[in-house]
Amino acid sequence: MFSRISSRIIPVLNWIRRHKYISVTAVFLVIIFVVDDNSVLKHFDNRRTISMLEDEIEQMKRDSAILMQKQEQLERNCDVVVVEKLARDKYGMHKDNEEVFIVEE
Repeated sequence: MFSRISSRIIPVLNWIRRHKYISVTAVFLVIIFVVDDNSVLKHFDNRRTISMLEDEIEQMKRDSAILMQKQEQLERNCDVVVVEKLARDKYGMHKDNEEVFIVEE
């Protein structure tokens, strides 16, 4: 069994000895592109993460613009009834002397 393994390893070792520079370069490239902390694989993963975060930023900017419009509308109208309705519907607020019943479907 050992002779079978050594018969396969010896030619590989001889090739590595004859082609030292190619072998070292190949090992170096594998380390840089696959194993290293700044590898190409991590670079592509970081690019994908950056793209997802940029999309999330754009969505938050759109949401922020909508909220700013609603805030301006509330400040312009400044109608107490509208503000109370919004607070009751969206945030579940109530007056001190009221009882609130929540009906679950």
